[in-house]
Amino acid sequence: MSLKFVSYMSSQSRIMSKKSIEDFLFEVRDKNKQLAITGILLLIQGKFVQYIEGPAEEIDKVYKSISKDKRHTEMILLDSGNLDDRQFKNWSMAYKEVNDKQIKEIVGEENLNLEDAFLSRKDNKNHPVLTVLYDFVKALSS
Repeated sequence: MSLKFVSYMSSQSRIMSKKSIEDFLFEVRDKNKQLAITGILLLIQGKFVQYIEGPAEEIDKVYKSISKDKRHTEMILLDSGNLDDRQFKNWSMAYKEVNDKQIKEIVGEENLNLEDAFLSRKDNKNHPVLTVLYDFVKALSS
């Protein structure tokens, strides 16, 4: 089976309540389990940052569906490609709302400009979105 990943960033088209997000996550997690998709979704400064991975054909379908979803706008593809191994194999869809204090602890900057952080690559081997996601996961588990 060929594995693929996609990461993107988007703005909320309207501010979602915690209840709306919980309902959405319940639905997505169930669907992701059926499709063998794993990943993580962060809400940072009103923007969604998501990384999903799974069977290439399913990732393409899901990403196309996400890009048409009216809950977000200004969607920017951060990165995509093939994988040998899953990065978030145990999470059908981890979720965390990241506050400014956590941003500073993880990336060392208080005023994080997401576009600059994710779109200006410094090292092609370690994409900024993955660096932030991995650092966040490490912070969660410590």
